[in-house]
Amino acid sequence: MRPVLLEMAGFGSFRLPTTVDFAGAEYFALVGSTGAGKSTVIDALTFALYGSVPRWDNSRTVALALAPTVSRGTVRLVFDVGGERYVAARELRRAATGSVSVRSARLERLRDAAGLGGADEETEPLADGAAAVTKAVEDLLGLPFGDFCTCVVLPQGDFAEFLHTEPRKRQEKLVRILGLGVYDVIAREANSEAAAQRQRAEVLSEQLGGYADATEAAERDAAARVAELDALAERVVAAGPELATATADLTAADALADRLQAERRQLTTLSVPGGLADLDARQRAAVTDRERVAERAATAEAADTAARERLAGAPSRGPLEQARRDHAELAGLAAELPGARERHEKASAAYATAVGDAADARAALDAARAARDTAEAALTAAQDAVRRLAGERQALVAVAVPAGLDALERRRSAALDALETAGTALAAAETRDAEARAALAAAPQRGPLEQARRDRRDLDLAVREHHAAGERVTAAAGEVAAAAARVADTRHRLEHTQAERSEAVRAGVAATLRPALVAGHACPVCEQTVATLPAPLPGPDLAAAERAAAAAAQAHDEARSREATATAEHARATGDAERAAAAVERLQSALAGALPDAGAAIPGAAEIDAALAALDRSAQAADEAAAAVRRAR
Repeated sequence: MRPVLLEMAGFGSFRLPTTVDFAGAEYFALVGSTGAGKSTVIDALTFALYGSVPRWDNSRTVALALAPTVSRGTVRLVFDVGGERYVAARELRRAATGSVSVRSARLERLRDAAGLGGADEETEPLADGAAAVTKAVEDLLGLPFGDFCTCVVLPQGDFAEFLHTEPRKRQEKLVRILGLGVYDVIAREANSEAAAQRQRAEVLSEQLGGYADATEAAERDAAARVAELDALAERVVAAGPELATATADLTAADALADRLQAERRQLTTLSVPGGLADLDARQRAAVTDRERVAERAATAEAADTAARERLAGAPSRGPLEQARRDHAELAGLAAELPGARERHEKASAAYATAVGDAADARAALDAARAARDTAEAALTAAQDAVRRLAGERQALVAVAVPAGLDALERRRSAALDALETAGTALAAAETRDAEARAALAAAPQRGPLEQARRDRRDLDLAVREHHAAGERVTAAAGEVAAAAARVADTRHRLEHTQAERSEAVRAGVAATLRPALVAGHACPVCEQTVATLPAPLPGPDLAAAERAAAAAAQAHDEARSREATATAEHARATGDAERAAAAVERLQSALAGALPDAGAAIPGAAEIDAALAALDRSAQAADEAAAAVRRAR
């Protein structure tokens, strides 16, 4: 920013219109006696831009800008920024009550970059109003009021104090003028962050120490172990069916061992009764009888088997019936045989007498012979059949019902009943097994339930952490409010002490100007004729005012430091609360719908434990049903 033209009227000690032309000046110096208005020129330049003056120690104070004997004042500054020319102007008015305020303010850009903002020159309005003009100037110059006063305009009082103060206070003054106090806050924040990072580094170092054995040799060994584990995993997968079979056998063996253990426990409770020897003898006799009966039953079964085999090997019934009919016919022929012989004898006797009838008799004889041959063949066959049937009859007569067949039949009936009962039990066991497996399949997976239980524990912990973080946020907010109150109080005291210091400075200036005043001559400040000399002012205690201002400034800095610390603590607590809230929301989202029966509700720890217990009961019921099926089979 380069000033071009400054116009003042009724501002400070310049009651009359005054113009300061900076055009064409690369370097300039304001020279004059004390009270000539050198500082007022710089104040007017600063007031035109920002609406305040740094040596007033209060950005809201404007009463000191208006000359004591006027009711209206104006300040107009023409300046260049980045090849463009701008005009900033502010107007002051004094009310009937004596209060002074800024009536109007504006910032304009000149169309002609070489113009001076005359009434006939074209301008482009940029901002209107005191606050808007100040904001537009800050954006245009890139410097707020505090930075402008620190970097561009060094207040005269602060520079004098800087020259005469002791080194420690001079350093404090430099820090305050240059705004270096922010670096103390940055240092505290950096130290806090460094401590946190140092603690984190220590934790990471401890964790890193746990990996000290992670060398290349250890990595190679680990890779070899991984390869061995992969091979072992393949063998485990291959041995899975055998393991399942062995597991089934082990389950059956466990069930048998449990049953034998139960029987053994029952047997251990038994005692030998009286007459056990007789009972043992009777039992051995019964065993012997049972063995004998078993042998007889075996013999009977063998005889039955042989008879059935012979019956199966015997001829069919049809040929036997035919043989019986042939035998009956043979018996009839045998009964007729004596008559036939008698007739044959009569025929033989008549043969001698009936030669004439020989031819006819020969034909009849041939027929009779044919019939005889047929009868003889039938007789021979019938005799063979009779002999065969007689032998079979004798064999069948020798067949007898074996002893113990009724007992065998009863055992067979009992075995059939036992088989039917076992089938019913097997069907019931298979039904229970199917129901148990269906219930186990319908039940939720154990892995998600275990994860849900862990998430529920983490959720409870996160809720507690969120509650604790909320309490810390509340406490930190209280600390911030208290610190802000302390800052406001110390700022008020600082403004008060600075006002007193300014008053002391002005009193000192007035006391300084009094020797230069001469009755009847013009005042070197206001250029009015001095009628009478003012009464001498008491010597202001400027050192006491400086000490009070320094103490107030130190108290204000300490309050601001505490406020920054409280604000940082509040930010950390808020971050912790937000992270805890995010963790709570994440865990609630993970738990939503973990239990199918609960819908989208978030289950409690007791509900998850109950679901796991129900799953264990379903698995146990499935195992018991499978064991019952194996026993039934």
